[in-house]
Order: sequence, then structure tokens, then C-alpha cells
Amino acid sequence: MFWAVTNEAEALPSVSSPPAWLVPSVYLHWSNDWLRESVAVATRSRDHALPRGAEGPKRGDVVVTVLGEAGVVAAVELMAPTDGESWVADDLFGPERPVVWADLFEGAEAYTGSSGWLPAEHGRLVLEGIARQHRDGPVHTLDPGDCGGGTVASDVHVLRVLGHRAVTGWAMRREERCATCERFVDVRELQAHDDGAVRLGTTTAGGRTLDQIVRDVHLLCAECHGLMHAHTVAAQRARLRPQCPGCGARGTTQRIVWGMTFQEDVVGAEPDVVYGGFEVPVPTPEWYCTACHANFTSTVIVSRALTSAGTGATGSGPSTAGAPPAADDGEHAWRPEGEGY
Repeated sequence: MFWAVTNEAEALPSVSSPPAWLVPSVYLHWSNDWLRESVAVATRSRDHALPRGAEGPKRGDVVVTVLGEAGVVAAVELMAPTDGESWVADDLFGPERPVVWADLFEGAEAYTGSSGWLPAEHGRLVLEGIARQHRDGPVHTLDPGDCGGGTVASDVHVLRVLGHRAVTGWAMRREERCATCERFVDVRELQAHDDGAVRLGTTTAGGRTLDQIVRDVHLLCAECHGLMHAHTVAAQRARLRPQCPGCGARGTTQRIVWGMTFQEDVVGAEPDVVYGGFEVPVPTPEWYCTACHANFTSTVIVSRALTSAGTGATGSGPSTAGAPPAADDGEHAWRPEGEGY
């Protein structure tokens, strides 16, 4: 006799239906370092910290990792034998759909921010609640925080990191492109920007589901994120100016004006511009770094970027025309005219 096998969710038994001795012990791991942990889970790296010690989980136990202020279920792991001094997981389940801790069972808020063993009955309810939310979706939404006035809520940042595959189609890497300038940046330095709040003109969830919030949030570098909100003209101009190739600083470069002489009142009118003098050198530097006193041209930056990527036309290395002198070359380094430099 053959029994029909089905994968329909309705045909699967409830997690609470098996006898208690079949339900594993559940350890709640609520990490305070939510950014590092969420990136570690999303990138499947060994930076993901599991509880250790004699009182911690053992082989066959389940560890539920929750991150953020309200709590997003980041991983459900079945513990395997030890690997040296640390435990390793037999299986890592990172929910493809958002799962919120507070919606797992009534009374879950009592465990907010804590770590440790859950009572047997609550452990059963946690596993059942995770399966239910993974199947049907979350019941409620989360407060995304005020992106314009500060930062988005930690829960929203965690949701976006864990939901990276749903947005981009690929697993998260340790360096990802900024959503606007497309530079590769360490994901721990990327900032979460709630573009949906800008579009809807609200700083609340506004009826958005968690899936919608995940797709409304973009990961930006600090410079681009600063451009997304109200700021002064001077601040924007500083962000848009090139990075110094000598010391790597941003916001310290000033444009060099050549070929004219200026009175002191004119010189003081534009504090972020320096005046090179009447005699124009060849090649002519366009930018001056107040941090390391290097001077350089925009073409040098482009040439270096293309050559370092292996796309140079000649393959003979970057051009040295207009290259900035070493920061400590005080004898040959050009300095702008006027006092204070």
C-alpha cells in the first residue's frame, strides 16, 4: 500500500501536535549588536555569534536569533556538534519573509531584549508562530522611524539587510553598491534610507506591509544619504567635490582659481575656494586638499580609477600628468597664495 505524499501546508501537522519529547529545546538569542549580526546572517559568515558555555545550547537544540528593538527573527538554527570552542549549526533558516517576534504568540513581549532558554510551552509556540508567519505573512507592521529627522528604526534596517535577496535577486556580499552612486561600500557602513517615507510624505508605517517597507528602504553610502535630506548648499557642495587621491579625505578639497589677482575682500568672499595666482602652471591643478596639501586634477582621478579596474587603454599604468605630489613633500608641493595655508 502506498500513501500519498503532499507538500500542501494544510496537510502538514501543527508544530504543537507532536508529543513534548519531540519538540526541541529553544534558546532565544537576542543580540544587542543588531547590525553586525544581521550582516553576518545575510552574508552567511562566521561572524554570526552563537551562544557558548555549559549553560548554552547543545546538539539538537534550536537557537532563534532575534535582532532590532521590536525584534525581527533573523535565523532559526539547529545546533550540531562543536567545532573547536564554538558551536556550529546543522541548518540555518533565514526567513525569506519578514517574521516579527511580538506576533509569534501572546505574551512574547515579555522576552523583548532578553536571551536564554524559553519554557517548553513557549518554545513550542515560537516555532509554531514562525512557521505560521512564514506561510501566511506577518500580522502587523513596524514603525519605520523618521529617516529625515534621524535614522530609520533598527528593525527596518535589519529587515532590509535580511531581505536583500528579495530586493536585488542575489545574496548579500560584504561589499555592496550604494543605491545611488553605485560605489562598493562595506555593508556595515551603508545607511538605510526609507524612500517610501519620502514618496508618501509620512514618517509612519502608513499602512505599508513589512514586504513593502523592505522594498521602500535602500542602502546608501553616508555621502549619498546626506544628499537625500534637507541640508545647506555648502554641505552639498562639499559632498559633491572629489575625494583627495593623496589622503583619501572627503569634504576637504577646494577648487583652485588661476590666472587673476584678487583683492583681499574678494578672496575672503568665498572661503571654500583658493587662488593659485596669475602664473598658471602646466599641467594645471584644479583641486587643493586642505588636509594633506595635495593638489590634483579631475582627469587624474578618472585615469587612476580606469587603470586600477584594468580598463586602461595602454596598460602601462596611470598617467603622471598633473599627479599630486606626496603629502609630505613640503619642498615641491604647490601651496595656494595667501595666509593661513
